[in-house]
Amino acid sequence: MSMVVDERLQRLRSELDDHSRVADRLGLDLERPLRSLNDGYPENAVSLVGKLTEKLLKELWRHHGIEGDPSGRALNDLVKRCQPHIRSSTVLNALDDIRRLRNRSTHDGYDISDEDGLLAVRRLVDVLVWFTSTSSSALLGGEPHMAPEVARRCEFLAGLYITLGYRQAKRFVLTSDTVYQLFCRESGMRLEYVELMVSQDVDDLRAVLTSDGGELLRTRLPKLTRFVILDEAGEDEELPGPVRELLGRDYRLVRYDSFIDRHVDLDAHLADVTSAECAEPRTAVTATVLSTDARTGEPLIQTAEDAATLLGRLARGQANILITGRPGSGKSTLLRTLAADAGARRFRFYFDLGLKPRDETFPEYAARLLSPCMTADRSRAYDLFLYLIRSGSALCVLDAVDEGVDEASPAGFLRLFADLAPVLSAESTVVMSSRVSFLADSPQIRQLLDSGTARSEQLVEQMYANGLDPTRVPHFHLVRLAEPDATFLEMRLTALLQPASPQPLDALLGAHITKTLADHGQADAEERLPGVFGRAFLTDQTVFSLLDLHRDLGAGAFTDGRLELDSCVLALLLRPAGPDRVAFVHTAYQELLAARYLATPSGREEAAELPGGAFITEQVRAFLARIPTMASTDDCVLPAGVHLVGPAERLLLRRVRRAVRFDRHAVTVGRYRRFLDALRPDGTSPWDHPDQPANVTHTPWTDRLRESDYYRNARFDDHPAICVSWWSAFAFAAFEGKRLPTALEWEAAARGTDGRLFPWGDESDGAPINCADTWVGHPVVTFHAWQQEFAQEALRSAWVTPVTERAANRSPYGITDMAGNVWEWTSTSLDDAGEAVICGGSYDNPLRAVQASSKGIYRKRGCSNAVGFRCVQDITDPEAVTS
Repeated sequence: MSMVVDERLQRLRSELDDHSRVADRLGLDLERPLRSLNDGYPENAVSLVGKLTEKLLKELWRHHGIEGDPSGRALNDLVKRCQPHIRSSTVLNALDDIRRLRNRSTHDGYDISDEDGLLAVRRLVDVLVWFTSTSSSALLGGEPHMAPEVARRCEFLAGLYITLGYRQAKRFVLTSDTVYQLFCRESGMRLEYVELMVSQDVDDLRAVLTSDGGELLRTRLPKLTRFVILDEAGEDEELPGPVRELLGRDYRLVRYDSFIDRHVDLDAHLADVTSAECAEPRTAVTATVLSTDARTGEPLIQTAEDAATLLGRLARGQANILITGRPGSGKSTLLRTLAADAGARRFRFYFDLGLKPRDETFPEYAARLLSPCMTADRSRAYDLFLYLIRSGSALCVLDAVDEGVDEASPAGFLRLFADLAPVLSAESTVVMSSRVSFLADSPQIRQLLDSGTARSEQLVEQMYANGLDPTRVPHFHLVRLAEPDATFLEMRLTALLQPASPQPLDALLGAHITKTLADHGQADAEERLPGVFGRAFLTDQTVFSLLDLHRDLGAGAFTDGRLELDSCVLALLLRPAGPDRVAFVHTAYQELLAARYLATPSGREEAAELPGGAFITEQVRAFLARIPTMASTDDCVLPAGVHLVGPAERLLLRRVRRAVRFDRHAVTVGRYRRFLDALRPDGTSPWDHPDQPANVTHTPWTDRLRESDYYRNARFDDHPAICVSWWSAFAFAAFEGKRLPTALEWEAAARGTDGRLFPWGDESDGAPINCADTWVGHPVVTFHAWQQEFAQEALRSAWVTPVTERAANRSPYGITDMAGNVWEWTSTSLDDAGEAVICGGSYDNPLRAVQASSKGIYRKRGCSNAVGFRCVQDITDPEAVTS
């Protein structure tokens, strides 16, 4: 062993000696890894460190009463299950390193070097330092002669200073109510000392100090001595004369609850939230709470008359909360009110993720916002935040979570949750808000937020792949805000504008923009706003510098030549977002401008070419659907052009390259019967796909049909052709000189250029559609409701209906029944060539699953009562209409 390694080994031996108390109590031989390293067996040292760590974690498991028996648990499992009870990110990183080295040594077959062995011991020391320095009763067995509250608070303060880079130099338990702590930190070439005396009351403190004539305090260390009194004494309270004489002038009397103010000014952090101008009228909002029965795992739905009262009650507990509601429904108002409530939790934080740049991680964003509020150690802002969150006494509000993702998709949200994992898995309360109903409706995300046992292995693997430990994410209560006749935002705008009749949100926003510019004599500037702010939103830009506004809107956008927010003609629509930077007071303003930009063919064309794709929210789509951008036709022709497609969480602009004519109706039994008459005796045809497998026949699978004479009885001639495989649908289309549509063509034909939810528009009330809601007689909200109300009862009567029965179920191009009744085959395959995409939903799906964007995957050889198809024909006429 080299001299350098030997010196490091000696230093580690010395540091391990400091933890003899933990070693004696738990029966740990801390010398064994060092002996193995000294003898030249680093792999044994790594293995021994792993075993010692297992013993530590098992003790931690038992102390916190984690469900199950830790005996026989592997290191990986012990780390996962104990993580929520470890406040220090340093300790968690150390455990990850030990686990990684142990796995490399045991399973991966890597050669283990002396450096690996030294690193394993070093990381074990880091774990021991935390628990020894904080005197955690989990490993040290507590202090029987200390008051429990004093022990708990001493542990918190010790952990706080270790987080800030200090180490504990001395600690004396003076009485059951008074403890002395001295911390030291290297700062450049000098040492910084902090001295704390934690006491239950002044009388005990006086007795301690006078008992030795003040010898305890007679040191020459450069320090600021603080005395933390754990009673109701104010900071200006006078201590008894003898105590003051012993203390001298280098002390401060601080209440425990306000001690953290010495390190971070949380009032300054919340200044914008608590300011008078941010206050909103107090109006009760009805909310629906979706939670899970702890015993049965079944979803529970309850209604609360006042969402604010509900949130206050939940925030004082340990459960996390996800609030969903449409724009302007009052989510931010509720969250700001909650964060401003000093009685909610001891420490409170508020982060607007709508202002977080997409390329900035949450730790970077949080550190940037908190650094100016730190009285010192700004580089440790996030570490301090994380420590307070892990303390279990904090409230962290994450507003506009859906605007903080890099991509509104399951993968995008999982990446965001991975970024937020240390916060979401803490013992504190986290409240999130989102306008994206996908967070509430997606089974994957619901399983993630419910932290239930119903998670699939695939989901668990996906969470691990994205860096998120499923066991570290606690249960979330889902709070849906009711949709009143008018939201907070609509009520404010209505009071301001006083329209002659009730107006929808887009009309109110547009009228406010028009009035604001007109009042400043800049009415002509409105036509430029979509190209500036609307296009910017599509590139994911929501924050602008004042120089940006001057450049894009011209000098006339500022009065008196002052480049300041209050002199901008749009000042009433903007809010500060940093030094010389602004954002709209509500994202809906910019979303309306984005919809106006997309309402023009040139805007759609340009947006379709944006690098990485356009950023389109569900609200942009909803606004666009209300702008009359296209005239309905009846020729069933989908023109070439750019179309808005995709589900709410992943809206995209895609180009249809050539015009095609769709069948007005799905292929019917009557049409398919003519094809059957042209088949060969073996059930094949001259129009078969060249890759069609052997033994495939185009004769429908009559044994699966609800009605055995479905293809023989003339009364079914106007019903969709079902129980037909993809290979048969392909051959039929070729038989008629046509083809199957692509999934893109199918969805574009169903939605038009405005991305409507249903072929007829966005309205779902009294929908002309054959789906589960129709057969049940009311909306089917949850999967549990579908199981109870549809699958058990209505499924017996629900089936396909004639394709001509619902004339109102019509797309902008005159194509009918593209939502519900039957899924329809497309020519699109994804990863597996033996499967194809189906579109539109069927009679046994709830309404929310039969939107024009609904898609599924079905095996090509499959035949189902719920799957049919329709054909398209390419238009070769060069004069064909384009959008």
